[in-house]
Amino acid sequence: MTRPSSFPASTGRPALDLCNTRLGEKDLLERPASLESWFVAAGLTDHAPRVTRRELEAARVLRDGIRRALLEDDAQALAGLAEGWLHRAPGCLKVEAATLRPRFAPAAGTSCCLLVGAVLDALDIAREAPGRVRECANERCPVLFLDTSRNGSRRWCSMERCGARAKAQAYYRRHRAVPETRDL
Repeated sequence: MTRPSSFPASTGRPALDLCNTRLGEKDLLERPASLESWFVAAGLTDHAPRVTRRELEAARVLRDGIRRALLEDDAQALAGLAEGWLHRAPGCLKVEAATLRPRFAPAAGTSCCLLVGAVLDALDIAREAPGRVRECANERCPVLFLDTSRNGSRRWCSMERCGARAKAQAYYRRHRAVPETRDL
């Protein structure tokens, strides 16, 4: 029996999933074991490597830098962050023959190598959807999402979660504000 994850549901984007391990003031990567659990919950590995306190701190710095750069649409900052991270990760790039997309082949199963996927995904997002990373409009939900709507007006992390709730509250406020008229 699998235990429910304490992390937000996957966005399908490793960079955003990493960013969503900090929700406002709440840091879901509070201990090295938390990062180990996140690697498994995010589907990056079946058997997470042992994470040290130092590796956890490096992952937090990476996460916060990616989050800031994506929200501010700061490609230069993201490029610098990615270059620094990739320099430290042992491995090499391979090319997927079917898609011609680069793929990182780690030389070791370290936390540094496991986070390369999130770094490369952040670069993809910045290149393919600049300015489209948003924070949920629900003030109690600081989840990041990629706005894939045609006109770039998506406001909530998901319609099922925050969007439906916001629309229901707005409906209630509108209908409550209208005084009832009674026939006398």
